[in-house]
Amino acid sequence: MNQSEIGNRKSEITCDKVLVLGIDGLDPNILETLMDAEILPNFSDIRARGDYRRLATSNPAQSPVAWSTIATGSNPAYHGIFDFIIRDPKNYLPGLAIMKTNPKNLLARRSSMFVPTRKGTPFWSITSREHIPTTVIRWPITLPPDKISGRMLSGLGVPDLNTNLGWYSFYTTRVIPERERKERKGDVIYIRANSHTIETILSGPNKSQVPLKISIDDEHSRIIINIEGKDLTLSEGEWSDWIQVRFNIGFLRHISAICRFYLNSIKPELELYLSPNQVDPGDPAFLISYPDEYAAELARDIGNYSTLGMPEDTNALNDNCFNEDAFLKMCDTLMVEREKMLFHELARFKEGVLAFVFDTTDRIQHIFWSTRDPDHPIYEEGFAKRYQDVIQDYYIRIDKILGKVLDSVDQKTIIIVLSDHGFTTFRRAVHLNSWLVENGLMVLDKHRGDEEDALFKNVIWERTKAYALGFSSIYINLRDREGKGIVTPGDEADALKKKIRETLVQLRDPKTDKPVIKDVYTKEDLYSGPFINEAPDLIIGFHPGYRTSWQTAVGGTPEGIFEDNLKKWSGDHLVDPNYVPGILLANQKISIPCPSLIDIAPTILRCLNIPKPEDMEGNSLFS
Repeated sequence: MNQSEIGNRKSEITCDKVLVLGIDGLDPNILETLMDAEILPNFSDIRARGDYRRLATSNPAQSPVAWSTIATGSNPAYHGIFDFIIRDPKNYLPGLAIMKTNPKNLLARRSSMFVPTRKGTPFWSITSREHIPTTVIRWPITLPPDKISGRMLSGLGVPDLNTNLGWYSFYTTRVIPERERKERKGDVIYIRANSHTIETILSGPNKSQVPLKISIDDEHSRIIINIEGKDLTLSEGEWSDWIQVRFNIGFLRHISAICRFYLNSIKPELELYLSPNQVDPGDPAFLISYPDEYAAELARDIGNYSTLGMPEDTNALNDNCFNEDAFLKMCDTLMVEREKMLFHELARFKEGVLAFVFDTTDRIQHIFWSTRDPDHPIYEEGFAKRYQDVIQDYYIRIDKILGKVLDSVDQKTIIIVLSDHGFTTFRRAVHLNSWLVENGLMVLDKHRGDEEDALFKNVIWERTKAYALGFSSIYINLRDREGKGIVTPGDEADALKKKIRETLVQLRDPKTDKPVIKDVYTKEDLYSGPFINEAPDLIIGFHPGYRTSWQTAVGGTPEGIFEDNLKKWSGDHLVDPNYVPGILLANQKISIPCPSLIDIAPTILRCLNIPKPEDMEGNSLFS
């Protein structure tokens, strides 16, 4: 495409194609700085010839909420996604908002393994009703995939074969303390070498197993892994290619998986990481694409690829299964796969809509943000110097992809580039349930065990008025809604919400004397729609530097209210949305001065001359 033609449009929109390029987590402060420094020439070209705005994100600024809002053009009370974590009000137990198994699938049919969690009508369903060719690749919260007039590959929310979001295995001769082992987000498998040969197993779904043999070659600092009669050789610091494994799950049924090994060390202890068992795209154990055969067709065309919703294994990095260099190699492989997907689809993109989401940018910033923040508890000068360019390099990498995209499309293609939210630092974790305890709103039976245990293990519900669950949510223990609710709906509940709101915004960090929470919102402040009753009663908007703790998210109540964030997950966006807007660029002039996520879906429909449905709240970005 001739770059001078980008953005030179008539005021009336006429186009054959709409390309939506989503890039999770791109931050406007970083993007604007790099554009102004002429480091991102392709982003700058679109800004100069089309337009650029900061893009107001969802409240809360969580990826499942944001991408569902973008897809439907409506607030969460229409699409029903309010947090990563939801609860069963009858028993208070947490569940995932991004993936739900089908309880009625008693025969374990692969076509009925999951039920949708997102409600509402996404733009791709509307374009499909109009018989407009539509392709959607790795958009979050698309499991099971929707039936559309084109192709869909599911993104964030696709689990591993054990229906976890990603549960690794770690083979080692090193003895790991029990407490550390309990905190790990994967299985530790102790192994012993007998004459440099180790015989163990690779675990699969339904307690299935495949024999695994590891031979140690000390002389060449490598191992030979034998699995299902095939050998692969790994040196220290090396990743394997994708390996296909078939598990016998009984009743003459087999499930195919793909996985990768990483050899962290041989001496003084053997440490071998195995990725979660992912759906084999060539033979999917459950539906991850529409049509069903699309996943396999894509694998044949571009090679094997990760299918997990969040394949960048930050848990394994935090658990020291490998180091940051290995993590970056993992991310690089994933980015290569995603680029192949994008350009494979661009090559046959003749009309309609192509929507594609890159999300590795989000994980990179989660892990390497401390390099940008000398005040972070884990900041270390040597680490910061070594990895100081990682985040910028990923912005440059996306810019190069964007340049190739611009060269691949014609002047009748409308291009929309956006991110769902920005980024900031995460220095201190806040235990919201512990705050509720200290303020007499939650009562614990401290004789029942360790109050750090999750799942509200020690809560006396008959004396508890409120509880926190998820990353932004507080619920009132409401009578006739919660299983053991004690707060009467109406005046009593409203007074309690007001009290929590007024008290929380006064919370200050004793370590820094800084305010912690910018605002506390009621669901009525933010949402309207058919699913508002499923929303949290209160939504917390933190100041940068603070975030709900991991323990709070799953119903934990540790001692104290504050804790330094000592994890490698050092950056985040789970703060008040005013602090973390996303980015928006288009090769059209944007007529809305302060655009929001809800404006993207109406814009796509407007470009294709499709009327906006009544329940779609946003407006077209283009006049």
